[in-house]
Amino acid sequence: MPKQVHDDNFEGGISMSFGDHLEELRKSLFKALAGLVVTAIIGFVIAEGVVKFFQQPLERAMKNYLRTRAENKLEEEMGVTELPAEIKSMLYDRNLIPEPLEVETGKLIASLKASFPEQLQHFEFSVHNFFPGDIKPAGAKELCSALVAAGLAKEATPARRVWTLLTPDQQKQIRALSEQKGEVDAAGLGKLLAALNSVAGKRELHQSAEFQAPAGKDDPTAKTIREGLQAKFDAEQSRRLNKLLLARQFPAAIEPPHVPMIPLAAWKPIAVRFLVLNAQEAFMIWMKAALVSGLVLGSPWIFIQIWNFVAAGLYPHEKNYVYMYLPISILLFLGGASLAYLFVFDPVLNFLFMFNTSMNAEFDPRIGEWLSFVLILPVGFGIGFQLPLVMLFLNRIGIFTIELYIQQWRIAILSIFVIAMVLTPADPYSMLLMALPLCLLYVVGIYMCKWMPKGRNPFAEAYEV
Repeated sequence: MPKQVHDDNFEGGISMSFGDHLEELRKSLFKALAGLVVTAIIGFVIAEGVVKFFQQPLERAMKNYLRTRAENKLEEEMGVTELPAEIKSMLYDRNLIPEPLEVETGKLIASLKASFPEQLQHFEFSVHNFFPGDIKPAGAKELCSALVAAGLAKEATPARRVWTLLTPDQQKQIRALSEQKGEVDAAGLGKLLAALNSVAGKRELHQSAEFQAPAGKDDPTAKTIREGLQAKFDAEQSRRLNKLLLARQFPAAIEPPHVPMIPLAAWKPIAVRFLVLNAQEAFMIWMKAALVSGLVLGSPWIFIQIWNFVAAGLYPHEKNYVYMYLPISILLFLGGASLAYLFVFDPVLNFLFMFNTSMNAEFDPRIGEWLSFVLILPVGFGIGFQLPLVMLFLNRIGIFTIELYIQQWRIAILSIFVIAMVLTPADPYSMLLMALPLCLLYVVGIYMCKWMPKGRNPFAEAYEV
């Protein structure tokens, strides 16, 4: 004969009509909604601070990325494996990075002369001089050889005309440069530039027959300058014309005339910019941050109201399960989210930025995409860290045994990596940083299945004979 069911497990249960349930649901929803409105208002107050708080990992990673990129470029330019201590101090102590600039030489010198007239009153300068940037790579040796060869020839050519305008000392220097082995060094280039500037300052060059263009074939710019010089001589325009003619005569060695520039490095503070694609995106981000903050702040109150409604229909032993496992679930979720924020953001971002550097790609973070990344990663970690409770649940309902968990650990690890790949962005770093803790939690789940108390089915003995 079946045993009588003991109803100890059902003591304390509350019998409610359907109408009572609806009334209790209405009260709970109203209280939850009221709490959500209050926390949403608080969310609007703290929204800006929330956005700045979640920008901090990206700012740190961006600063490291910009600093490392600047360091690599400086090492490459200077040809060293380690920068001097002074430059490192600028990068890491003062948080400054160099930005290359090209400044017009003429305007810079004119500004300096206007600012320091007494010191620079005797300084002579022309924007139509030859500068190191006017000589093409490996062009100095070729130009010297061409001038020496023209000087030895008898026929009248533009190159020979240039040679005859050089002083004996300059001719000797040019000949020595053409005979030396290897490329012309900085000192030799300076001598060549001095000789060219000497020739460029002589009106005899553009007035010579060798540099007169055939009728109808003169360069429009050169023609305009010639006409101006015929009307009134100007030393600067004469030098400009000579430089233009020399560049046209020796195109393999001399660059076409251009505005002379001085390369400079301006050290600027490391600044991280967050871009938006339209005018309303920043406002929508602020709204999103406010609503999410309000929901997070109000979630405990909302859960309490939902729990009050649900608990009214539960038996005491069912409530005990909730009281036991809910705190564990919350702690696991918070632990996963905290791990993502404190220890995962920085290495993941550093890896992604390093990859951008290797691909020579520039990165300007967009605030909307960044906040989505910030929200997805902690939530993914929080959900993934529920693994021990999922294992415990599957064990208690009889789907998996402890022995099966132990035997199939290889398949479990493979499944963990697949889950980590789904719950994290598309990079190997974040997947590994989630999968490794989950492997440890898999072991924790086995011990929970073994040591956590088991519930007693109240109907277990109902039909025992």
